[in-house]
Amino acid sequence: MFDLDSWQEIWITITRNKRRSLLTAFGVFWGIFMLVIMLGAGKGLSEGIASDTQGFSENSAFFYTNNTSEPYKGFRKGRYWEMHETDLDVLEAQIKDIKYTVPFLMGPSVNVAHSDKTTSCRTKGMSPLYEKMLPQHMLYGRYLNQIDVNERRKVCVVGRKVYEELFKANENPLGQYIKMFNINFQIIGIAEPTVSGVNINGRDDEVIAVPYTVLQQIYNSGDVVHLVGVVAQDNVRMSQLEDQVKTLLKTRHNISPTDEFAMESINIEKIFNRFKMLFTGISVLIWIVGLGTLLAGVVGVSNIIMVTVRERTKEIGVRRAIGAKPLAIMIQIIKESTTLTVLAGFFGLAFGVLILDLVDRFIVSNMTGDVFFKNPQIEFTSAVAAALVIILCGIMAGILPAYRALQIKAIDAIREED
Repeated sequence: MFDLDSWQEIWITITRNKRRSLLTAFGVFWGIFMLVIMLGAGKGLSEGIASDTQGFSENSAFFYTNNTSEPYKGFRKGRYWEMHETDLDVLEAQIKDIKYTVPFLMGPSVNVAHSDKTTSCRTKGMSPLYEKMLPQHMLYGRYLNQIDVNERRKVCVVGRKVYEELFKANENPLGQYIKMFNINFQIIGIAEPTVSGVNINGRDDEVIAVPYTVLQQIYNSGDVVHLVGVVAQDNVRMSQLEDQVKTLLKTRHNISPTDEFAMESINIEKIFNRFKMLFTGISVLIWIVGLGTLLAGVVGVSNIIMVTVRERTKEIGVRRAIGAKPLAIMIQIIKESTTLTVLAGFFGLAFGVLILDLVDRFIVSNMTGDVFFKNPQIEFTSAVAAALVIILCGIMAGILPAYRALQIKAIDAIREED
């Protein structure tokens, strides 16, 4: 613990060269302040992207077809092929680690009319399982169900932005009809995605979703599906199933096993892992930059304590002469550097947290639209780590001056003139 004499000596050290002490303390203050701000900004970016992808089935993948790039079993290179609903049944039957599959049909961009208003948007043929894979926020009504699919009902779920172009503000659209494909479709729901940034033939709030069986009927395409979503069981990684799915589908459609172009996939698990690696890299970079800035301030603290030791050469010599132990002198010097560093560092830490809180309250909370930034706060563990770094830096800043003080010989210090 600090006794009164220790505090007095520390205060004398700080006030002896006020200007240099303030400049040095500001270096430490600024270093820890910038570290906190950068950590908070990194956390805000990470939280923003995490909230915009919350609810999405991370352990999933989308599979789609291309023309073949290799000849195989008598078929020429460049053959066009398609997946079918029966493929989904086979996948679920033969690969037990699949939780469920989702069929997709990519509809064209069509003109849509309601009353005296018209607009143009894309269409999708969807399955009720799509909402399970990628949750929807229903502003009105409900999403498609299995009865809609089985009975090929002429119903649709309209995206929020399409709704805003066709209807008056706050008008209830449920039960009303829109015309597209020269067919009247009844509106059963208005939706917007809970996950931003997902774009499968258009964002869900900018398209109209109909039962995929209806699109099959309109285009007389039988049971063809354009895209297959596969969700793995909770304890199974999608990366373990990706090749199995491709191999099975290629075998069923006589595609060369080595033809990588004929079937491609978008593995959501890999995308999320890349995001995690990216934010880990950002966090490491923030700590490197922040600690580098803090180190500059620590060097300043060490320098000013070194100057103070020189100015107190005679005092230290007298203390050595009357029996002061080297360890006591060393601890006193380290106390002085630690106190100066901790005071400046904790002020920087507190000010950084205050700025982050003000930014969150008055700027981030009022942002609208697809902004990938949310809750820019420093984590408790990071704050504790920063506090420990401050204390450690204070100790390190005093080691060299303390060593210099121990090199002072008592007899030489006493002989030194004022």
